[in-house]
Amino acid sequence: MSLLITPLLKKNLKDALKIYNYYVVHSFSNFEEEKVNLNDFADNYRKITNKKLPYLAAMIDNDLVGIAYLNKFREKSGYRFAYENTIYVHNNYLKKGIGSRLLKQLITLSKKNKEIKKIVAVIGSIDSVGSIKVHKKFGFKNCGRLKKIGFKKGKWIDSIIMQKDL
Repeated sequence: MSLLITPLLKKNLKDALKIYNYYVVHSFSNFEEEKVNLNDFADNYRKITNKKLPYLAAMIDNDLVGIAYLNKFREKSGYRFAYENTIYVHNNYLKKGIGSRLLKQLITLSKKNKEIKKIVAVIGSIDSVGSIKVHKKFGFKNCGRLKKIGFKKGKWIDSIIMQKDL
């Protein structure tokens, strides 16, 4: 398995959306309740890449197996140095170190951007063991929990907040 981490290209947006929507439908890690359409997904991609923020693809033999990106944590100016990371790995490729490689590259790229001082991970509390483990591995600290902040599929879900200072 030869894994390549590279910027996500427009031609891979449909495959990226399939990975993203898998987690919308089948997990509690994404608080969307309805699948995202390609236009909205492409708009988000453009907004992120136009801000010169990293949007990464994990590729194995020209197949997209994971995505990761940074986006503003909040829009208010006082949060201007804080960014939230997002990582999704294709469900057939879990527990193969792909999430780790994506997060490592996000951090490397973030350190080159003077505007990025903090990276925040907002992790859904159900089935979150792997995500928490990967973030701890790269120095993220558990900063707290928002109790029953999300509601999906008839369940209240906590958000675990982790943070890394660059």
